[in-house]
Formats: sequence, structure tokens, C-alpha cells
Amino acid sequence: MGTDGQRQPPGNLAPRRVPEAYVRAEVASFPLTSLRAFQEALTELVPSLEGPGAGSTRALWRECEKGLSEHASGWSLDRLIAVRDVFWFDSRRHIRGQRDPPRRVSMAGYLLHLADTHLERRPGVTVVAQDTEAGSVDAITHYRWLTFAMPEDLLMSAVPVEPPPTRVDIEPPLLMRHLLDRGVTEVHHHVNAGMDFPLLWASLLSAIADPTLDARLLSGPGLIFGDGETMLRWLLATAVTRCVLAEVILRDGRQPLLDFVRGLRESSIWMPQRRRVLARTLEALSRARLEVLPEVDELRELYGDLHPMAARGGAELPETLDEVWRRCDPIALRMGLHAPNAGERWLVRFGLRRMRQQDEAGRADPHFDRLFWQVQRVRCLSYRTYVQRPLTAGLQWFIRFYDRLGAMKRPLHAVRAEVSYAVAGGEQPIAALEVRTRLMQDSIHMAEELWGLTRSWRRVLERVGRATSDGRQPEFGLVLHLLKARDPKRHWREGLPPAHAMGTYAEPVPEGLLRLGGRYADYFVSQSTQVEALVELLRAVPLSLWLVRGLDVASDELSVPTWVLAPLYRYVRWEAARAAARPAARGAPPLRLTGHVGEDYRHLMEGLRRIYECLHYLLDHRGGRLGHATSLGVEPGMWAESVGAVMMPAEERLWDLVFEWRLYGSYRLPPGLSAEAPPGRPQQVENLIRELSEGVFGRCVAPHVLAEAHHVLHNLWCPPLAQEAVGVGLDAFSRASHRLDWIRVRNPRHVQELIEAYREDERVFRRGQQLVDIPLDGSEVAALRSAQDALRRYVGARGTVVEVNPSSNLLIGNLLDLRNHPILRLLPPRAEEGAPPPVPIAVGADDPITFSTFLLREYSLLHEAARSAGYSEREVHEWLSTVRQTSMDARFTTPWHPSAERMSDDLLDALGAYTRRPSEHRRAGARAPV
Repeated sequence: MGTDGQRQPPGNLAPRRVPEAYVRAEVASFPLTSLRAFQEALTELVPSLEGPGAGSTRALWRECEKGLSEHASGWSLDRLIAVRDVFWFDSRRHIRGQRDPPRRVSMAGYLLHLADTHLERRPGVTVVAQDTEAGSVDAITHYRWLTFAMPEDLLMSAVPVEPPPTRVDIEPPLLMRHLLDRGVTEVHHHVNAGMDFPLLWASLLSAIADPTLDARLLSGPGLIFGDGETMLRWLLATAVTRCVLAEVILRDGRQPLLDFVRGLRESSIWMPQRRRVLARTLEALSRARLEVLPEVDELRELYGDLHPMAARGGAELPETLDEVWRRCDPIALRMGLHAPNAGERWLVRFGLRRMRQQDEAGRADPHFDRLFWQVQRVRCLSYRTYVQRPLTAGLQWFIRFYDRLGAMKRPLHAVRAEVSYAVAGGEQPIAALEVRTRLMQDSIHMAEELWGLTRSWRRVLERVGRATSDGRQPEFGLVLHLLKARDPKRHWREGLPPAHAMGTYAEPVPEGLLRLGGRYADYFVSQSTQVEALVELLRAVPLSLWLVRGLDVASDELSVPTWVLAPLYRYVRWEAARAAARPAARGAPPLRLTGHVGEDYRHLMEGLRRIYECLHYLLDHRGGRLGHATSLGVEPGMWAESVGAVMMPAEERLWDLVFEWRLYGSYRLPPGLSAEAPPGRPQQVENLIRELSEGVFGRCVAPHVLAEAHHVLHNLWCPPLAQEAVGVGLDAFSRASHRLDWIRVRNPRHVQELIEAYREDERVFRRGQQLVDIPLDGSEVAALRSAQDALRRYVGARGTVVEVNPSSNLLIGNLLDLRNHPILRLLPPRAEEGAPPPVPIAVGADDPITFSTFLLREYSLLHEAARSAGYSEREVHEWLSTVRQTSMDARFTTPWHPSAERMSDDLLDALGAYTRRPSEHRRAGARAPV
């Protein structure tokens, strides 16, 4: 709000800084979520930081101060210390009759204080606590940042009420009722990351027991425990210790843990070797001593004794969501618990109760306490391994977090549709679910994937029936996506990228070897194999087009240019249309198109250029959607102020300038797309183009020649520039320029020379990778505003819908504050004078585990963003109602006829026949493929 009480328009907020809520969350969670707390094996905090037992608290604060001093911009040490004192040491409200601060704070008291600070003491479903000085939006914001820092279910389990809360309701009730009554759809959901953390943790407890699990699959850059094998060892030690803690609680609440372990020596079923491994495991975890920790094979054999069902889980994956909860967690299996997250919740509740009772009776059990909190710390560290950390902007960071899921999600493979539907709605029924997964190398594996997802969806239908408000069955659809990648050897994904893009798919002659077809030829061929597999399946099973509803491209946006993907998109679209025309397709609707684009960029103009290329050269004119496309809504002035200057490869800067030049002159642009040039900018752009082209191509190239080359590159395989429509594969890629109708190309000789040099000349490539430094002055900002305005008008006029994912955008886009979310500029709750036409918006959750979210929470976060930006409750409610309807209208899913059950059965039969599954098992179902 401004000083006159009026709402400031989006883009005029205060300069960006590290959010206060983030800093508070990091300090508050540090005793549970930091590697230092694990290494110190903390069981209490000492406010004085002096005297016996205070060394661990001192070391913890030193580490916390060091870490935040590098991230908490604008925070003085006095402010950090004040936050520390509030969360670490202030437990007075929980100790009746005690007025002075305690001399020592137990970890149980600390966790109880943390839970009480943020959550109301309500059974079943609780809400965010609000003190008298904080508004509801501020309280929810602080709580939301805390859930990025640590598992939400740990806080709920610490709330001292019976029964404990299992859900935190931060969603506005009237808004949620409106959404669910009228139907809400999930349009952007990656099925292989569609679980929440309690589900992933249960899955992990089973996956780590699999003797075929290779520890190297867990490795990757930035792991908290250093490498995959070390992490697996600590996870196995934690899993074993959970079983021991549970048995101590069950056998006799008064028996010390050491007495219980000594008693195992008298058991005939415990061999001496097993007892020694167990003793070393408990000692290693209790003091975080890696040198004592047994090796993977010893730990796995010990855990297999305690959790035999997990040890054979590789061959017997859970087939229902209920089975996941019952079978994967050994505590749930031991106790016969079936409810979601029941095993972990039982351990935390009864572990805290035992510690409290032991303390009240004066019989503290320090070994139990230490192991209990070490278990919780490993779980919290795992959470921060799989949930993307704030202040790690860009898709390269996201890929690291996503890749870590790996084998840990394997036990969920057969139930992914069930998991996604349950998580997307937060156990509430939603009208439609659209999930995404990658293409595969052959049509049989692709059919197996579709069969498994259909089978899992069949169980959703059995469970929910006609769950939507109007009595219709929920819809289901699959969007298959191509995956962009930097290099064939995965150096970039492993965090070891060679300098100057050497060894990437972009290099025409890598390591002195001839790459037939030049740049990206190897990538194109690898994707061609997957595209051919999809097309082969659609030809053989046209009915699958009722399930396969769209094509997408995802992952590392900056790694592969749009012109490489254009022929792949066109080929799939053409072949899908042919398959849909066959009688066996039963009138299947057309395949739809979307693309992750405009989310990751070095220069904002680069993000806008890639959106234009996707709109003009990938998507057809019947609609389609754009994934994320945040560069359409980022305010250029704020972006320039926060970035200051940009360093990027010379060739990418050159293509950005060519795109800008095309906008000013409407060169080869679709009707309705043109930009008003800021004064003096066109001549400046022309000069920059000539200068950069000389540096990249070795000669000065006129802007119109580069503009024509840019256009031709994206039309190498498509009429009218191409003489005929061609397929995919290396031949199509290497011979593309020979099939061009050069009569239709302007300045054909110069354009052909330019394209050949760009695609095949290693010297051009190397010069193009030289970095240029771009100051973001007033001229750049004016150009960005003009280009963004033109592109937004074009998107709005086309009716192309932008898929918005608030939590994903917050973390990947480094927005820091939801009030800066681009949606408030793309589709403001109240029309702004002089603003371009609004852009239609649809909402999705993207990757629920990676961003610790789900669909309905994403709506609540948009509600929070708009309210905190100053819009009224009525305006926000009407705005989100419009977003909900747009999401429904833009969905790719469609009702299955004559019923969802019948279509599911028919799809299972058709896909089962294609994969030659035994007919007697097609409807009853054999086990899902792995």
C-alpha cells in the first residue's frame, strides 16, 4: 500500500531483497535441518552458550550465522540474533509457572514451541496460528516459507492434541468451496514427481532395502552427505534405528534403549554378527560418526531382517495407494497401520510422549533421545535434498533436485495416477487430471507406460466414482514431453560443465570428430527415435489418443533451440491427426501442444524470443498453451534493477537482437505482432547486429539476412519453404537444407551460406560462445517493455493460455515474494489503465514433491499474492474464479465415452494386446511394468 492508502500497481513494489520469512524459516528450522545439528547430535539448546554441554549450541550458532551472512542481504547480526532467540530459546509459554527463560531447552520443547508458533492446537484439520499483531496473509506467508525449510508433517505431529492434525488448512474456505463445486482441473503436473514428501519418505523406506539398488544412482552434485553411497548408508542406518525406536516404545515405555539392545543378545534369532552390525549402526548414528557406520551390504542385510517385505519389494511393488502406506514403512507394517503417513506420525507422537514421560519421572533416556532426534534430522535433511531450496534460481538447479528422486520413487511406480490424483486435490476430488511424463525409446515400453497409468487410473475411478460436483467422472489425460539436454555425457547434469559449451550437442565438431548434420544432430536423432516410437504406437493403437492428449518439451530450456524441435513437433502432430482419422480411434479429439518456455533466461529478451519462437513455429493456431512463460509478466524495470548487467554467449545475444529487429519492422511476423520502437533504438540495434555478426561469423551480416536465416532455420522441414514434408532421423536433419525451396527464400545465397556456417562451422560456434557483457541501461529496458507489450498483445489475441505454477515460479524464477509474481501483470485482478490486454491463465502445481505443494494450495498462494498486493477479497475471488474457468476450458483432457470405466477397460485391452499381455490378465491386471 502507498502512503495515500491506495494499492500500488504491480511492478512498483520495493526493490527485491531476501524475504524476511525465508530468513526466519531458516533460523527456526536450523536445529533440525542443518548438517551441523546432525554432526553435533543435539538433544538440547543452551541459551547462555556457556558451561557444560553448551559447545554444541555454540557450534550450531556459528554455522547458522555463517550460512545466513552469505544469503540474508540487509540483515544485521542483531536482527538475526533476535530471530534466533525467539525460536531457539523462548519456550516459556509451554512451561507453566516459569517466568524466566529456561537454562536449557530440550529439543522436544523446541519443536513444540515451533509448532505452537505456527499452528493452532486443533485436532484433525488445523490452521495457521496468528498472533494479535500479524495479519492472516503475513502468518500464512511465514508458514509457507517454513514448509520449504522442513517437513510440514513433523510440525503437525508435534501439535499437542488428540487426534493430531493431519492437514493444515491455509486455503480460503469460500474460495475452495467455489473451486470444488464448479470443478477444478490440474493442467501441469509431472507424474514422476507427483507425490508429497510423506509418500516419498514411505517409498524411500522400501526402496533402500532393494538389493539391486545401485548407490551410484543417488549421486549428484550438491548432495548434503557428499556422495550417493554415504547418503544411502545414513538412510539405511536411519531406517534401522526407526525400527529399534519403535520396538523400545512398544515393549516397555520405561525400559532404557540400551537395556533393550542388550536384551537382544539373549535372543536366539539374533546372530552375533547381526548384533554387532546393529550396535555399530546405533553408535554411528547417535554421534554422526561415519567411520563407525557399517557398509551398505551389512546395513541392507540388517534392515532386510527388520523389514523383509521391503527387501523383496523390487519384485512385488505395491499395487494400490493403500498398499504403499501399509507395506513400505516398517512401522506401519509392524503396527498394522493403514492411514496415510501413519507410521511416521506414530513414531513422532509416541516418541515425544515417551521423552516427556521419562523426563517427568526423572528417568531420562539420553540414548533414545539422541537417536530419535538424529532420525528426524536425517529425514529433514532428506527433505531438503528433494525439495528445491529457495535462492537456487534457474532450471539447472531444478534439474539437480529432480534427478535426486531417482530410484527412491520406484515403489510408487504402479500407483502413480492414484498418487497424483490424491496429491493434486489434497485428498479432495478434482474434475480433471493432466499428467506429464517423458517419451521412451520404443513403442512397446511406451505402451507399457500407458497401460500402467491407465490401470492405476482405473483404481481411481473405482475409489472415487462420480466424484465431481455435477456427477461426472473425473477426466484423465497424458501429455508426453521431449526432454532438452545439454550434452550426451551428462557433464552439465553432474555439475561439471566444460568451458565454452565444449562437448555439448551444440558443438558442430566435438573433440575433432565429424558430426554429420552439424549442431544438435545427435540430439535430434536421439529424440527422433522416441518420436518414432510414439508415432508407431499411435498408428497401432489409435484409441490411445483418448489417453495421450498432448505433446510438450521440458527440462533444460536454454540447452536446445526451438528450430531443432520444430520438425519433431510437426511430425507428431501430422501423424497423430492421421491416426485420429482412423475408425479404431473412435473419433478421438486432436492432439494438443504446449511447451515449457520463457521460464529460464539470461536476458529477459531471450525469454521473450523463445516464447515467440514457440508460438510461431511450434504451436498451431488452434490454441495450445505456454508452460510458465514468466518472462511475459516480469516487469522489465524491476528485473533490470535486480540484475544490473547480463553476461551471455555472443550468438544468443545476436539472435535476441535479430528478434527485436524483426519486431520493429514486422519482418516475417504473423499478423497482429509488431512492436513500437523506442526512439533511436532501431539504429542502435542495427549497429549492434552488424558488430556482433562480424565477431561471430567473421564478416558483417546485414540484419535482414540474419532475420531471414532465423526464419528459415525454423522452417527447414515445413512447407511452403520445404519442398515436401519429411520425417525425422539423421537423414532428415542432415539433408534439410537440400529440400528447401530456395525460390521462396529472400537472399537465398547469403542465407544458405549463413545457415551452413552456423550449423557446421566449428569456428563460428567457438566465436559464438564468447561472452558479451550487456549493461541494462534505459535503452535496454525500453526495448524490453516494447517487445513484452507486443508479445502479450499477440498472446492475448491468439487466446493462447499460459500455465502458471506459483511455487515453481517462486523458486525457479527467484521471485522471492509472491507479490512479484508475473500473473499480477499478465492477468491483473483489476484492469490497469493503459495495460495491454490480459493474457489467459491456467493454474497447475508442476512438481508437487520438488516444490512442496499441490493444486489447491497453488490457488491459495495466488489468493495470498493478490491480497498482499492490495486487491480486495471480492476482486481476488472473482479473479480466481476466472482463472479456474480458463483452466477448465484450456484443459487437454476430455470425457471418456461411453463411460470412463469402459474406456479404461478398452484401453487396457488394446494396449495389452499390443504388448502381448496374456488376455486373461488384461482386465484383472498383471503387475504394472517397472
